Amino acid sequence: MDVLSHMRADDAADAVMDLPQERRTGILTLLPAAQQTKVMTLLGYHDATAGGLMGTDFLALPGTATIAEALQRVRTATTEQPEALTTIYSLNPDGTLAGVIGLVQALQADPTALLGDAADPEPVSATTGDDIIDVTTTMADYNLLALPVLDDHGHILGVITVDDALEAAIPPDWAHREPNRNTTKTGQPESEWNEHKQ
Repeated sequence: MDVLSHMRADDAADAVMDLPQERRTGILTLLPAAQQTKVMTLLGYHDATAGGLMGTDFLALPGTATIAEALQRVRTATTEQPEALTTIYSLNPDGTLAGVIGLVQALQADPTALLGDAADPEPVSATTGDDIIDVTTTMADYNLLALPVLDDHGHILGVITVDDALEAAIPPDWAHREPNRNTTKTGQPESEWNEHKQ
């Protein structure tokens, strides 16, 4: 249980789903209140949708924050998933998503610039019901390291990181396959490679 309480909410939700049905409720009640809320929220989504894939770690600040302030938040976000910090989100006054900027772009920007001015005002996003194919296709098309998942009003519910998207897209038998030790780095069988070298 101590291990589960220290997991990211999305990983904890996956672990709970792997448990027999009759054990899930008991385990959930033992989690810290804040984590229990996050895990329960994630368990409400089908695991093959954007809602089921997303994590709850992300960095979002008002558009009036400076780039320097945003980068300082990155530095101090030591408990957040590192992959989720590759993108910084700019928010409108009502808390809805306004823009997005990559961490490298932010590092290269004027530290005194406002986040709202520096961020891309047309962020790509997903909804909770989007399936794995939609998610991975969108992330590939736009070369995204993270994809925000929005509610019906435009608020960020969570973020899908590229590592989670890839893990979900790779067939289970591929993920657990044994490496073929009889092939070279080129993919050729070792015997053919040796013949070619001769």
